[in-house]
Amino acid sequence: MQQFSFHSPVHAYFGFNAIDNLQALLKPYTKVCVVSGEKSIEATGFRKYLDEYFRNKEIFYFNRIEENPSINTILKGGKFARECKAEVIIGFGGGSPLDASKAIAAFATNNKGFYELLVEDTLDHEPLPVICVPTTCGTGSEMNNYSIVTDTEKLDKINFAKENTFPKAAVIDPVFLRSLDKKIIYATAFDAFSHCMEGFVSNRANPFSDSHAVTGMEIILSTFAAGADTSKDETLLNFLYGSTLGGIVILHTATTLMHALGYWLTNEKKIHHGTANAILLPYYLEMLRQKNVDKYHVIAGLMGKYEFDIARWQNEMGYDVSLKDIMSEDEIDKMTDYALTKKNSEWTPFEPEREFVLGILKRY
Repeated sequence: MQQFSFHSPVHAYFGFNAIDNLQALLKPYTKVCVVSGEKSIEATGFRKYLDEYFRNKEIFYFNRIEENPSINTILKGGKFARECKAEVIIGFGGGSPLDASKAIAAFATNNKGFYELLVEDTLDHEPLPVICVPTTCGTGSEMNNYSIVTDTEKLDKINFAKENTFPKAAVIDPVFLRSLDKKIIYATAFDAFSHCMEGFVSNRANPFSDSHAVTGMEIILSTFAAGADTSKDETLLNFLYGSTLGGIVILHTATTLMHALGYWLTNEKKIHHGTANAILLPYYLEMLRQKNVDKYHVIAGLMGKYEFDIARWQNEMGYDVSLKDIMSEDEIDKMTDYALTKKNSEWTPFEPEREFVLGILKRY
């Protein structure tokens, strides 16, 4: 075993009724900024809950986070929190609001341009503390310092992450998944599986991340094998736990080529990030197989153990397709060229030669 290090500093509260911990977490603060999308905060009853149980606090709502939050939205959010004199930020929602909350916390205390702050190793001013409350079972964003922001002009995704942009705490309560459509639950579960799987094979993997990755893959696969009935709390609990483990995994390993390819599908084809990963998963597994990556056999063994039929769940999401059904060959070329420029590709466990990658993506 080679020397390795790990660091997972987020104080996480997991399980049904975990939301009760918010009372103690918010006790030191009087001005609270809530970062969310427009719909989920109302649909889940979270805004009503905050307004009812925290009447002694000033709560300001920045509910403008779109799917794949833009640089402009982040800067507006930072200005909003700054003008409200917020003392803490609650990030509420799926991966987009959680990612946005971490970046907004930094820009709330550092009034600079996006790329100006992006290149700084150390922030002049400590970001506001962030409490993340996830409402999907995909990104695991509540457990790491990553903040994926979209440059809408360049159609590119940028990771705004600093050593001090970790959430202070995560309140991970499956109750918020009850209002989700099952297609979203399945898509985000595929995202969680991708984090575990890609982290497992990543060149940056270590024994700590591997243990979380295998556990995460197994719990997600076993939940699909049991029928993935989204009306059952056990399904929601399992998928959410797998997502949380995946968030810890990629903190240490990052993602790989598959995620980079998925970014292009989301940017250019407007396909949900988790769904994009579900489409790409068979292609990436074939790359691992053909390159004889040792850990591929562990993944294949787990999928065989639980008789995991990728096509069945792709069909449940409405995307039992090949890439050639939704893209031209020229677009596949562009997607590959884009992916190979992204840092994710550096951690791929084989040399991702352009012709090899294209050969797999165009074959099926």
